[in-house]
Amino acid sequence: MKINTNSEDFELEFYLKIVDYFQDDNISREKREIWKNQSIIQLMNLLERTQNRTFVTNALIFLLSLSEDNPPDIYCNRGRNVNCISDKDKKALILELENEFLPN
Repeated sequence: MKINTNSEDFELEFYLKIVDYFQDDNISREKREIWKNQSIIQLMNLLERTQNRTFVTNALIFLLSLSEDNPPDIYCNRGRNVNCISDKDKKALILELENEFLPN
């Protein structure tokens, strides 16, 4: 994907190209990975040319969030259900957190 910075809305166009590409179910996983990597390279080149760090950062986050199998919040599937912890362990955890975060 080429990033055309001549357009006034090049940022919007870039995001729309990403969405369009990921909506196409006919693209193989390998081609999608190659396209993603090429897009990252183009974003890095754009950053070098324009110093537009905000756009590049947001575009990278958007691109990676669509292409990775990880959930958006990597902690949403980790840890233990609080209802499965014994009362003794809950009290110990709460005491440890209070000691760590509350002023003495």
